[in-house]
Amino acid sequence: MRAYKLNTDSDFDQICHFISPHKSGAKIMRKKANLNFILIKDIKAVAVNILKQDALSIGAELVSSHNAIFGGVGLENALLIANDKQIQILAKKELAQDFGLDKLAKFLSNSFTKPSKCEIMAVLNFNNDSFNPASRVGIDDAILRIESVIDLGADYIDIGMVSSRPGSEYIGAKAEFQRVKPVVDLIYANRLYERVEFSLDSFDPLCLEYALDHGFSFVNDITADPNLAFLAGRYNAKYCLMHKNGDPKTMQINVKDSDILGLISEFFAQKLEEIKESKAKQIYLDIGIGFGKTARDNMALIKHLEHFLSFGYPLLVGASRKSMIDYYSPSSVDERLAGSLYLHQKAIENGASIIRTHDPKEHIQMLKLHNAYKDLEIV
Repeated sequence: MRAYKLNTDSDFDQICHFISPHKSGAKIMRKKANLNFILIKDIKAVAVNILKQDALSIGAELVSSHNAIFGGVGLENALLIANDKQIQILAKKELAQDFGLDKLAKFLSNSFTKPSKCEIMAVLNFNNDSFNPASRVGIDDAILRIESVIDLGADYIDIGMVSSRPGSEYIGAKAEFQRVKPVVDLIYANRLYERVEFSLDSFDPLCLEYALDHGFSFVNDITADPNLAFLAGRYNAKYCLMHKNGDPKTMQINVKDSDILGLISEFFAQKLEEIKESKAKQIYLDIGIGFGKTARDNMALIKHLEHFLSFGYPLLVGASRKSMIDYYSPSSVDERLAGSLYLHQKAIENGASIIRTHDPKEHIQMLKLHNAYKDLEIV
């Protein structure tokens, strides 16, 4: 007999393939193999006691304060520790309870399934003031740069015409369209949209409609304008809904750490209700790294990205060379590749479906290694 301690992040299905258990047994065990931490804020003490008893009765655990257990009257915080099977049982149990536990039950009933694969969205900026000079492209070498990104194997190419970096000012719809049209015309004339999906990073309806009329299939909207989701729906295009605080000119001023998970959850819930009839081909959620958030907020969003899977939509993350890297490791924009790769790998591990990056070559290589590591068979 030989025993080996495996990494708990190992693919359960790969291990089962090696062991060959009965299919029904594997299905049951899979739900027991994943441990969940559910942080519960502002829960009544009476609800703590009910939930703790229910959790203990099925082998789960609730970490709570001393006051809550001994009859506290205020609001408490607690941590539920349970595997997928236990979460499923608790969701049914608490649905019949009062004191807000029925609301918790609905949250626990959500699927937090991570995607089986992640895609790469490469960024090309056709303006001279984007925060990363290496991503800037001129009209004369547009085709060459685009084809080189296609050859790398990127899944999407995101075309930007105006800067949304902190402190920037919008150039206006007319000026943006003058930049958009020649690039879109080149892509359309060379039928490059048949080789890769193109998105336009814009919030101007005229620019977006022109692009969608000429082979583009993705609306990347940093303003979360419901009208643009409906525009995407009319063209059977994909739509990305992003969260930001303020506008680019002011969004980094007087920013303070906040209950960032709660703030963005409320935002997404409201916006998704507004666009639920949009008929967009696919809606993506973007937590908006760097858009009016502190470095700590940004890190928390990546670390707890899995929380946002509760909405049932794929997640797009773009931390590419952003200033949060400089906050933790002082560096100029051209020195932030390693930090970008680290943050994006963690985002992939935590549930991202698309990574938006200025460095597609390096990210595609990282993703290939990540997939090989994840899918490694037991030997």
